[in-house]
Amino acid sequence: MTSLATLKAAVQRALRLIARAKDIQEAEVYASSTGQLLCRLNYTSEIPCNGVEEPKSSESFGIGIRAVFTGSDSPRIGFGSEARDLSPIGIRRALEKARQNAVPDPEFISFPAPPADARSRPHSSAPAHDRAIMELHDDALVKAGWRVLSDALTTFASSDELVRLAGSPEKLAGLGLIVGGDVSLVQQRIAVASTRMPTIQTDESTAVTAYITSMVERKQAKGSGYAAATHLSRFKGDAGGEAARNAIGAVGGQRIPSGTYRVVIGPQPVSDLMTNLILPSLSADAFYSCQSPFLGEIGRPVASDLVTMYDHGAAKGCVASKRLTCEGLPTGRTDLIRGGTLQGLLSSHYETLRLLQDPRAREKLGVNPQEHPEVLTPRNGFRLSSRGGRQFDAPPSIAATNVFIEGSVPHTTE
Repeated sequence: MTSLATLKAAVQRALRLIARAKDIQEAEVYASSTGQLLCRLNYTSEIPCNGVEEPKSSESFGIGIRAVFTGSDSPRIGFGSEARDLSPIGIRRALEKARQNAVPDPEFISFPAPPADARSRPHSSAPAHDRAIMELHDDALVKAGWRVLSDALTTFASSDELVRLAGSPEKLAGLGLIVGGDVSLVQQRIAVASTRMPTIQTDESTAVTAYITSMVERKQAKGSGYAAATHLSRFKGDAGGEAARNAIGAVGGQRIPSGTYRVVIGPQPVSDLMTNLILPSLSADAFYSCQSPFLGEIGRPVASDLVTMYDHGAAKGCVASKRLTCEGLPTGRTDLIRGGTLQGLLSSHYETLRLLQDPRAREKLGVNPQEHPEVLTPRNGFRLSSRGGRQFDAPPSIAATNVFIEGSVPHTTE
């Protein structure tokens, strides 16, 4: 992993270079280092296997520059990046790419300025990241993988149902027990500053996740399990046991006839609906482009009055928590739906300013954003890769963090 000191030094050098450029009105510099460590599981009871495969790792680091260049008609906005080179040469390359890529953007207002309450806001000195993950060695990664696999195999071995189906504990392997998936650890460091926010801000975060699938092949039964934590010490390997229990529970499953049924939606379909349908519809850019089914509904009921939903990027102990967005702004809680009523939207600085300047904003939102700025607080501007880590080579876009769905009436899963 590239150190924070190295990232900060690169950002400082870039700001000095930008200050000497005659054709730049303002600019933003972002440097990041993201490490990903992967431990793949591959256990089959009837075929010789390793159980835990050789661990793999990758690191992506570099610098990205967004700049506003003077133009004959209107300012032009450009973005450029350089991978694996934080030297003055790499910085100049990134800036030249931004210059070459610059195009007019009449909707651009400015880069973020320091929040008005930045000085009065208490600064948390307690690290949200796990030093054990940041300094992880291969043997610890392999142990995490074995922890998950061992939990799955223990669950299979202790199942009275499987022993009954197999005939004896010694014949369990004949059922075709399979465990697959991966344990992934993510290390993230960033440094960001701009001509409007010249003080370099930094952030570090870590996460460990497991996505596991187990099968009882002879009974055509499959189950999945998952787990996530910010610290390795909180990662217990129970995703393996969950996957095995779900596979055992699927033994003897039957197809039901087509029809209309009352159902309880489990965590995975809820996640799918939220990720691909609901959260994109609660983003400021979807409202600006009139692509949300919730257009004009802020302040109005959009769901059952039992439902409250919010995004909280600073929630303690949650895997998507960060101290800063990738625009250098503080994260925090954004109420999306409260008591069934639409309250606010996920937004970035760019999208917030676009809607504030939009003459049709009241029509699109349902309220005047100048009178209700809280509905567009920019807490969700992130530069993310397709694998989820923070990336220097992408401009900020809107992304959810930790999304909580709560009901006003307590329920159990029974």
